[in-house]
Amino acid sequence: MALQYMASPVPDRELKKGSAELMILALLESRPRHGYEIAQLIELRSRGAIRFNVASLYPLLYRLEKRNWIRGRWVEKAGQRRRRYYRLTSSGKNVLSKQRAGWREFVEAINLITGIQHA
Repeated sequence: MALQYMASPVPDRELKKGSAELMILALLESRPRHGYEIAQLIELRSRGAIRFNVASLYPLLYRLEKRNWIRGRWVEKAGQRRRRYYRLTSSGKNVLSKQRAGWREFVEAINLITGIQHA
């Protein structure tokens, strides 16, 4: 997986894989976005802690589209090259809701084990 976690030298691939889907679905919740924009937002909102290799992002987007969680459509704008914009489907909204709940549970459990407290 092409996610980079800056804080950890040996990141857990499965954790990154699961969180990548959640991040993408969450970013598409508010409006359609193209792949490069998704990668930029992940890096920006994580303050550089999480980075996507854009070349590996697209296979993940295609998998999410195959699962019918997102739907892509080509858009051409004057003066720009053609881009594929992805939007969340109703099935994707359900998956996002379940993934958020699962992630919340996971984080709470880790916090209980490690003694991490939120301010």
